[in-house]
Amino acid sequence: MEVVEKKKEELKENDGKDQIRYRVHPDIYKNLNYAEKKVDIEVALPGVKKENIRLKALPTWFKLSAKRNTIEFAANSSFGIEIIPDKTTAEYSNGLLKIHAIVKNPLDSAVEVEL
Repeated sequence: MEVVEKKKEELKENDGKDQIRYRVHPDIYKNLNYAEKKVDIEVALPGVKKENIRLKALPTWFKLSAKRNTIEFAANSSFGIEIIPDKTTAEYSNGLLKIHAIVKNPLDSAVEVEL
């Protein structure tokens, strides 16, 4: 009981702003399509406003943070293959975040060796 009451007091001291009380790992569905060289990911973020979503992509993984009141949906997850971060796109509608990434061809940065 003391811990809960202390947290309520801490929340009141923050000028009425919502503080994160719960961190939740959202449901994530990944589809790696080798034939089309793309990765499609769907993340369930119920009740989150688009402006409260932060997504960062690196060549092999992504970081997601989305806030709704006192809940933060947070995930650090792998794409499952190396992708091109600059060509990654995302769209959000009705509580579902869709991430689309292009698979990097490992030979794109290959150097031809002379014999």
